[in-house]
Amino acid sequence: MSELFKNLENKSILITGHVNPDGDALGAALSFKLILDELGFDSDVCFDINGKVPSSLDHLPLNLISQNPKDNYDKLIVFDCGNPQRLGELEILSDTASEVVVVDHHIDPSFGDVQIIDPTAASTTQVLYREITKQNYEISKNIANCLMTGLITDTGRFQYSNTDSEVFNIAAALMDAGADLTKISENIYGSISFNAMKLQSEIIKRIELFSDHSLVVSYVFQEDYKTYNIEESEVDFLIDSIRLVKESNIALLIKEQPDMSFKGSLRSRNDIDVQLIASIFGGGGHKAASGFSTNNDMKNIVNEVKKAIELQL
Repeated sequence: MSELFKNLENKSILITGHVNPDGDALGAALSFKLILDELGFDSDVCFDINGKVPSSLDHLPLNLISQNPKDNYDKLIVFDCGNPQRLGELEILSDTASEVVVVDHHIDPSFGDVQIIDPTAASTTQVLYREITKQNYEISKNIANCLMTGLITDTGRFQYSNTDSEVFNIAAALMDAGADLTKISENIYGSISFNAMKLQSEIIKRIELFSDHSLVVSYVFQEDYKTYNIEESEVDFLIDSIRLVKESNIALLIKEQPDMSFKGSLRSRNDIDVQLIASIFGGGGHKAASGFSTNNDMKNIVNEVKKAIELQL
């Protein structure tokens, strides 16, 4: 029996993940919420979300997300988050819960009474899928769509180096269960708003190529969101635009925050581990895709990334 499905009876349960959840965190959390609903266990799904969930993920059952979590829960089930601080405002609930279960594919989580971890997995939904199959649970179409979303987003449409035969086997099984691969892919990668497209052209104009480091960099400023009347959550796709530069193997998108700090998104398409690069700023993620937050200025960020690349050459 999977550890994930133990000790659910007569418990108040919160399903959550990292702040501003991406497709993997949302896909895992919402699929497990659907499973618990079908099994007759009451649970809440809640995240610390600044702004709105990106419209590219509105094919998910976002209506299941609660805006008002309880003051405490017996059990927390945390997806795609290896650090309690990354829960944001919900961190306190992990301190007061009797049991915390962490399901993730990041290295060495710093919390969790039960840890279901595989850092070699491409996505948290891949880890979750394994646990579901241990239960011989029959996956419905809605659950398959949620799981597929995590699989697609964290493999970059099955393009990143973390895409192995198991990923394709799971994707095939999810399609057999009813997952609409075409609809999900189109919503995430195949359609963006007119204003987002205009902003994309501006970000492309700003691209810098540092050939000695095989690094391409671009920038998003707070003023851009006002100019193009767009929310930050709608520009996550921009990193995939700049990483297309053929002469580069590492892409960095630096996004200015309201408090004048910066967030960085990193992508790699060779042996350079961008998780190691993100870690110098206190961030993390995966070998092929990672992120960080920092108070460093943009020039310093680029210089530090260059130095981190040199250490791996």
